[in-house]
Amino acid sequence: MNLIELLTVVLMSMQPAYSDKEAWGERVVRMEVIAKAVDEAAGRATCTGEHEGVACKRLWAGTKRSLAMLLVTKGYWESRFAKNVHDGQCRVYECDAAVVRGVAMHRARSPWQIQKTGLVTREEYAQMKSGSLESTTMAAIVATRHLSLGFAKCHTVSGAIAIYGGAGYCEWPGAIGRYKFFNEISARDEGEFVKLAVLQRERLELRLSREVKSVKK
Repeated sequence: MNLIELLTVVLMSMQPAYSDKEAWGERVVRMEVIAKAVDEAAGRATCTGEHEGVACKRLWAGTKRSLAMLLVTKGYWESRFAKNVHDGQCRVYECDAAVVRGVAMHRARSPWQIQKTGLVTREEYAQMKSGSLESTTMAAIVATRHLSLGFAKCHTVSGAIAIYGGAGYCEWPGAIGRYKFFNEISARDEGEFVKLAVLQRERLELRLSREVKSVKK
């Protein structure tokens, strides 16, 4: 498997958000979009692949694969890669919503829940509003920027996670579960991901089947 294929299987091995109603085939297509976006962002940040040798400023000191797994970790913990969040259709209580005059204003965008800060230009933030490859790639690039700055400050992946989470320092209790998740998926081989993906398919199809039967009743 190349990295995009691996990332797709990794994403498919994870339990979908309960709100997701997409069929398995549709989910595969959407996860491939995320995998391609992560691959591009990780390649840029590590100056590898097509970015090698081009006037590229390396942002991430580790490997492309490790950064890709960290992006998958962060996206899953931030949003479970829920379809509605990915599509920019957050519910009233999601995406760091603030209710202004009865209207929910969602401050966080994309599966990586990125807010408008000094690390994001107005144009970048405006682009992160849909599930398209272009929008998802921009979000992954900005998420990589956040993680890279955290890693440069703390020199550890757990520290990068802490800074990304808004802790402001390198030690944060909320980073523990995320860091454990990152280590777990980083240690698995392709075969394990494939087996888990098959299991997730069975579970998803069973859940959707039950929901259809419930509606018919």
